[in-house]
Amino acid sequence: MSLAYIITAYKQPSQFARLMDVLWHPDDHFAVHVDAKTSPEVHREFVLAAKGRSNIEFIPPVSVVWGGFGLCQAEWNALNALIRRPGWTHMMNITAQDFPLRTRERMIEELRSKPGVNHMRVLPLADSKPHFRRRFHWVCVEAGGKVRRLPLPYPKPRGFRNDWIGDGWHILTREFCEWAVTAPVAQECLRWFRRVKHPHESWYQAMMMASPFAGTVDADNKRLIKWMPNSGNPRVLTAADLPELASSSAFFARKFDETVDAEVLDRLASRLRGSMAA
Repeated sequence: MSLAYIITAYKQPSQFARLMDVLWHPDDHFAVHVDAKTSPEVHREFVLAAKGRSNIEFIPPVSVVWGGFGLCQAEWNALNALIRRPGWTHMMNITAQDFPLRTRERMIEELRSKPGVNHMRVLPLADSKPHFRRRFHWVCVEAGGKVRRLPLPYPKPRGFRNDWIGDGWHILTREFCEWAVTAPVAQECLRWFRRVKHPHESWYQAMMMASPFAGTVDADNKRLIKWMPNSGNPRVLTAADLPELASSSAFFARKFDETVDAEVLDRLASRLRGSMAA
């Protein structure tokens, strides 16, 4: 059994190197996207951090604007690259500022115990806060490095129902991924979500619930994220969070920043290496 990873990044290649030192395995597959706005010098450092690991593929850069479709497009391109690689059973999307809390063996053991399950937060859009629902009322475009709302009502999609929301971090089965890259309704999702704000928190939910795999969803996406109050941003995790990180059943936590607290990454890495050696 092997795994596939989509890793999105834009800064701190040294932290990406830390991540790969504990996550990389020769039987797995990795598609890495570095933001097109990242300088060529920093991009080269990411590539150097992956040197000698032939199962790491760098995806052509896309410009990623906060709240825009660029992150979705980057992940979609990465998925299409991964689907050409045989053998893997599950795809996980993470960022270079995420870090594993479980060994590869523990993750595989749990995934094997739930065959065919897609781990994704899928919540009814009707139960969400009004500002989430307003995202889809108007046409949005990217201009000047920002997502801008136009005074044009955005027609509802015709081929699927946009009734769901969640977050952008999933563990998806190969069967669903193979369906997604070829299904006409998935292509319609791809087109429609280009013109809304924060599509990354809804587009896969809409795709999943329009698919034959809608009944396979487990709402536990195996992520530990500490959201900042009254903000859409995750809090940077530090060594003070280690007790919670150690007791969590999540596969990954986010986000970390080695310039804020490198100790937490060192201690998590030591814990994982100790578990692998046991």
